[in-house]
Amino acid sequence: MDLEEFLKNFKLIRLSEDHVLKPFNCGNVDLNDFFLNDSKAYQKQLLAVTYIIESDDETVAFFSLLNDKIVFETAKDGRKNFWNLLNRSIPNSKRTYSGYPAMKIGRLGVSSNFQGRDIGTLIIDYLKDLFITNNRTGCKFITVDAYKQSLNFYIRNGFQFLTDKDEDDETRLMYFNLSAML
Repeated sequence: MDLEEFLKNFKLIRLSEDHVLKPFNCGNVDLNDFFLNDSKAYQKQLLAVTYIIESDDETVAFFSLLNDKIVFETAKDGRKNFWNLLNRSIPNSKRTYSGYPAMKIGRLGVSSNFQGRDIGTLIIDYLKDLFITNNRTGCKFITVDAYKQSLNFYIRNGFQFLTDKDEDDETRLMYFNLSAML
């Protein structure tokens, strides 16, 4: 099943200032708090755009997107091969970039009532397809600062660690190279 098939029973909407948020609890206090208390402010300040999957009664899932870039300074610790491979894949005249455009998944949460149904994977697959087929600004990567409890989810969805520097942090910087799908 893809997201379009899943959405036959739900609605995917872009958050607006006047939208009334429906109940949401994904089991993560930070994600719940962002969605219920901060998502509209982030959108108003042009920091992130939040999309909501909802039923008539509740929020099924949400994800917030923002612009990002992968920079050499972040990737250079033990990942020099990554940067060399990346630079070789770019035409010679463009190899002087110190960073490459990305779209960041700022937040992604699935309601506890809907977890275990691969909704998160449906969202990731939808975003991968969207940024390949409808890429309006140029975007080579999808990035995420993944919570430790979500690392396996992102690995299963093809994401890799960008750096080893954050191994002891609460989140790890991960990326997915959209070029791999071309």
